[in-house]
Amino acid sequence: EMARGAGEPSTKRAKVDEAKEEEDPLVRRKEEVVRLLEKAKKGKGKARAKKELLTLCADFEAKNEKLLGRLLPELWQKILDENLHQNDLLAFAMTCRLFRDTTTDL
Repeated sequence: EMARGAGEPSTKRAKVDEAKEEEDPLVRRKEEVVRLLEKAKKGKGKARAKKELLTLCADFEAKNEKLLGRLLPELWQKILDENLHQNDLLAFAMTCRLFRDTTTDL
């Protein structure tokens, strides 16, 4: 019975994390853009969907940079040293602008 009770906090935490993600306006906007892309045919609808998608990507990148940019270079160094093999560094740097800048700074 103790084992069953031990899993409950992580389940509750996962539900809270999901609820926070659903409340995030960027996540809701992403879902709207995906629906818009699915409905879009050629012409104006597709161009509008593409513009919305580019704007959304820029907003996500800004949010990630705001959150991840707060980490000290020493902490980034430790994260990379402990979790990435040297051969994976290029792939990590290609993931986004922040990671590219982070790896060039180190």
